[in-house]
Amino acid sequence: MNIGIIGSGAVGQQLAQDLIKHGHNVTLGTRDTSKLSEFSSLNPTVKLASNAAAAKFGEMVLLATHWDGTQNAIALADPQNLAGKIVVDITNPLDFSSGQPALAIGFNTSAGEQVQAWLPDSFVVKALNIITAPAMLNPKTYTGGEPDMFIAGNNQDAKKTVQAFLEGVGWGVVDLGDIAKSRLIEPLAMIWITVGFNSGWTKSNHAFQMLNK
Repeated sequence: MNIGIIGSGAVGQQLAQDLIKHGHNVTLGTRDTSKLSEFSSLNPTVKLASNAAAAKFGEMVLLATHWDGTQNAIALADPQNLAGKIVVDITNPLDFSSGQPALAIGFNTSAGEQVQAWLPDSFVVKALNIITAPAMLNPKTYTGGEPDMFIAGNNQDAKKTVQAFLEGVGWGVVDLGDIAKSRLIEPLAMIWITVGFNSGWTKSNHAFQMLNK
């Protein structure tokens, strides 16, 4: 699959590398390709381009930006380039002003809903935001059984495509419903983040699993 990534920080770079390993074609969008010269030399099969070019390239596009830069990144990508496409929203709306991470928005809205509002002609699916970047496409590295990924989105076909993509790399998938259910998934990410933060980031390899009896 041709996959575009919007966001060229640590998460975007990790996703690009792992997508290549899984056999996908990847264009990594960035405002400044020159800042990624070292990454490019180590990953020559990842194409570097503008956010707009990455949006055009992708059959599916992964949104992997810091929350405070998300709306601008979408504007640079141009929503028309994402019209009719699946956009996987990996963002978490974090606020670090108190010295530790907290949700910047929640209860009445969510990052997932905001992204869908900014991309009214796209099929936004919330996913992959509750885990560390190196594990996003490598869940089989966990011990104790198959971890689960929670997703939400308004379009059933888009969610089925994302579910198949995630199951293909080893996730169990739990579909919570429409994009408003991002209000549940994003606070779940805060549990993951808080465990890591409270441990001084000595714990960052945890994941969630639904258990039944």
